[in-house]
Amino acid sequence: MDEFLSDKEQAERLKKWWLDNYKSILAGIIIAVVIIFGWRYWQHRVQTRSVAASTLYNQVTALLGANNGPQALQIANQIINHYDDTPYASQSALAMAQYDAAMGKHDAAMQMLDWVIRNSKDGGLRLLARLRLARVKLAVDDPQAALTALAGVKPGGFAALYDVVRGDAYMKLGKINQARNAYQQALHQWTPGMGDKSLVQMKLDDLNQAPTTAVTRAPAARTTAGASKQ
Repeated sequence: MDEFLSDKEQAERLKKWWLDNYKSILAGIIIAVVIIFGWRYWQHRVQTRSVAASTLYNQVTALLGANNGPQALQIANQIINHYDDTPYASQSALAMAQYDAAMGKHDAAMQMLDWVIRNSKDGGLRLLARLRLARVKLAVDDPQAALTALAGVKPGGFAALYDVVRGDAYMKLGKINQARNAYQQALHQWTPGMGDKSLVQMKLDDLNQAPTTAVTRAPAARTTAGASKQ
């Protein structure tokens, strides 16, 4: 038993244990140090890149606010190409797409929105990009492409807004019943945070009144026809 060993014997046993285990102990210490410093380095790198991307993104928004689209695009592309692992890349692409759409540069807007859909790690931003892409498709009079842009995904909190765009697309396609259903679904899922829903209600009211208007016009047409025969 250890308590009956002499000091010399205990020292010899400790020395033997150290010789048998020192390599694994030192390896464990080295690995722990590498992990700690590696983690700190990674955190520092992420923070540094995020600050740099944020600074550039602020420049993009300032330039867009000053209506300097070309220079804003240069900086936005810099963020997209070199800081694509930060959320500012997707936000820059969305900002440029919104600006381009407002300026009538629909192809450029769609390219930026496609990038967000394909590359963003943020599911909410991807859903927003799909919504805006569908709106741009409607702006270039391609309602079927707008419906395709919204298909096959769970819209989450964007469900009501997706349905509004679907309603607009169905209207352009002349599919009145589908448009009516889409607007009704949008109103059912509308939340106060989405703003004023009166425009959606107006679109639905116009559709609901359309059949009545068509019926009241028919007798007038027949009367006119009858008068022409007399």
